[in-house]
Amino acid sequence: MGSSTGSADGATRLDGSLITALIERWQPETHTFHLPIGEATITLQDVEFLYGLLVDGLHVALPHSMRDYTGNQYLAMSQRLTDFRAEDEGALVGASRLALTPVQLHLEAMNADITHDTSDLHINRYTRLLLLLMFGDVLFPNTSGNLVSLRFLHHLERLDDLQQYNWGVAILGYLYMHMCRTCMGTQRDVA
Repeated sequence: MGSSTGSADGATRLDGSLITALIERWQPETHTFHLPIGEATITLQDVEFLYGLLVDGLHVALPHSMRDYTGNQYLAMSQRLTDFRAEDEGALVGASRLALTPVQLHLEAMNADITHDTSDLHINRYTRLLLLLMFGDVLFPNTSGNLVSLRFLHHLERLDDLQQYNWGVAILGYLYMHMCRTCMGTQRDVA
């Protein structure tokens, strides 16, 4: 969110002063920005247009059966779906968040093995890991900049169903949550 510019190294740099100004004008009660020209907000239509994501469809939600999963259960699910299991137990934060760096390194190693003869199973595992990386780094970033929720693994179980979920609603709700936490002082930055 906010104005961004490209840099010589290809990284996107966010305009911190613009983001700070918007946070100061955010009203958590109404989920609107109070600007000199009136109230404005980010709508589902904005998310659908900017990201090209559905705002209707299957709900992005954690099944009740997974709500009490332990870290080891999430890691086992990760290994089953992606053939990736973090070697360092320190890569797991809490029960369900995983550091992105080991995922990136594993993807780089897998990339060298992909050819036109690569099996569908290998491609599906690679795709799931790539999507997990995208969830943690692009769609649902956190203030650490290096964690992803393994709760998304549930949605990666069946890749063919992925496009039917209302990801736009989940992303907008996530943005609102971070804006509210930041303006109320319970979080330092907007992810």
